[in-house]
Amino acid sequence: MSPAVSRGALTLERLAVWGLAALVVLGLAALVVGPGADLRTDAPDIVVEGQFDAETGTITLTHAGGDRLTGTATDELAVVVTDSDRDATTRRVWASEAELPVGEGAQFVVDDPRVDSDGDGDFHDGDATVGFHLEAGDTVTVVWTGRLVGAPDVRTETLATVPL
Repeated sequence: MSPAVSRGALTLERLAVWGLAALVVLGLAALVVGPGADLRTDAPDIVVEGQFDAETGTITLTHAGGDRLTGTATDELAVVVTDSDRDATTRRVWASEAELPVGEGAQFVVDDPRVDSDGDGDFHDGDATVGFHLEAGDTVTVVWTGRLVGAPDVRTETLATVPL
């Protein structure tokens, strides 16, 4: 065999080995990360709109844009309502792993227990009820808890604050 042929064969073998090694690394990365993984490094960025209806005693929160919250990085999306009169707070879960994903258009309704807004005799008409009267001056905060891919710990971040 001539030296030119041998050198060409070695180069081809090296390329094949490096190519296979790259495929193995990509395959392992796909197994670890998984399909549809959330690879962002910052907390999700969403727009939350709040519509307070004093007559029905409800606030409707709407995911109005931004990131879609999936079970890959999100453990829970919660709503914390603060009563300005008593400086008391109530925390309710908007979505946990079972209710994910939460994307644009998703809504969560918090109601106040003094108003039966649909007239059915049950004063718990929303997705969640607080233990006080909702009124102007109260505040609703949307809180995300999750673990971003590659992050060492679970984080909790405030995504939005909506004053009533």
